[in-house]
Amino acid sequence: MLKNSLKIALFFSFLFAPNARSALNIGVIAPLAGEYQKVGEELVSGVRTAVDEINSQGGLKGEKINLIMVDDQCDDRIAVSTAQMMAVNVSERDKMSLVIGPYCSNALQKIAGIYAKAGILQIIPTSVSTSIQNGNYKGLVKMVGYKTRQAGDYFKFYQDHFPDRKVALIYDRNDKDVVEVAAAVQKLFADAGKTAAFQSYNFQNYDDDYDRIAEDVIRDGNKIAYIMGKSKRVARMAKSLKSEREDFIIFVNKYQAQKDFRDALGKRAEGTFVLSLPTLKDSPDFAETLVKLRLLGVEPEGLSVYGYSAVQLWQELVRKADSFKYDKLARALAENKFDTGWGEMMFNNGDPSNSISYGIYQIRNGEYTQVY
Repeated sequence: MLKNSLKIALFFSFLFAPNARSALNIGVIAPLAGEYQKVGEELVSGVRTAVDEINSQGGLKGEKINLIMVDDQCDDRIAVSTAQMMAVNVSERDKMSLVIGPYCSNALQKIAGIYAKAGILQIIPTSVSTSIQNGNYKGLVKMVGYKTRQAGDYFKFYQDHFPDRKVALIYDRNDKDVVEVAAAVQKLFADAGKTAAFQSYNFQNYDDDYDRIAEDVIRDGNKIAYIMGKSKRVARMAKSLKSEREDFIIFVNKYQAQKDFRDALGKRAEGTFVLSLPTLKDSPDFAETLVKLRLLGVEPEGLSVYGYSAVQLWQELVRKADSFKYDKLARALAENKFDTGWGEMMFNNGDPSNSISYGIYQIRNGEYTQVY
């Protein structure tokens, strides 16, 4: 922990050196190494594109934007330390105007409290835990809604396509966000009177013996598995199931099935169903932005559209508030409608009026094909 804190302290002492040029400071907090590196890089890419676009047009209200990227490694301790250090920089030159992220949100309540107390607007461009739902953070924007939305989208797809098949939910009980989604899935089956069609398993009860889990899952009559957890666990579990039965139907979350998943399964990844925030490329509300990005030579991929949209939302918020001040921005957030890539919306205590639905894709010929 001390080593990480020293790294962050050195980073910020360099960033806010006395000769640094005055600008609006935007921080983006995302994993830039490790198993979530790709999603972090996508978010940063989108934010950078939006910042470069604003700066090329003379800045926002005449102010240029200074982009600060922090790799929190999806480590809650680093994310909290980063928030604490950003909060103490209060001079006009050094203060943060906006923080985008963090991507990993196990410590989001504590982090949001730090930014709120410091008067720093925070936009989360990806789905968040419902643990933050009742917190009073007027400057926290949960741009796309909550992680549990994927449970509802999964269940609807299941009801439409596999209503008579038994489902195994295999998950990591030590991951709070995963447990939250797993509980939401289980509740949907129970509310629909389908408890007999659902059975849960967790990695810890089996000491990560993936082959033993696979044997039990198949012996119990399950035909479908929804696997949730860290990328390596998801990949190994899927591989064990496919080794037992080639035609076994598997659902995963895209952000938990990174390079490890393809490497482990190879051709057996074909047919896997993948839940993901939608690409927005086919959304009519995103069409104008898509054209603009392509004119800039940018083909948005994955979460980059959400990083880009977060900066665009902040820009629109500043213009409607006619200010960079936290209280005025928070008031404007509560009183106005905003255009996004998935429709016009308002925010109530930072919650979007139009929570974005997850897309469901299937891997076909090595590509993601949207099926829902």
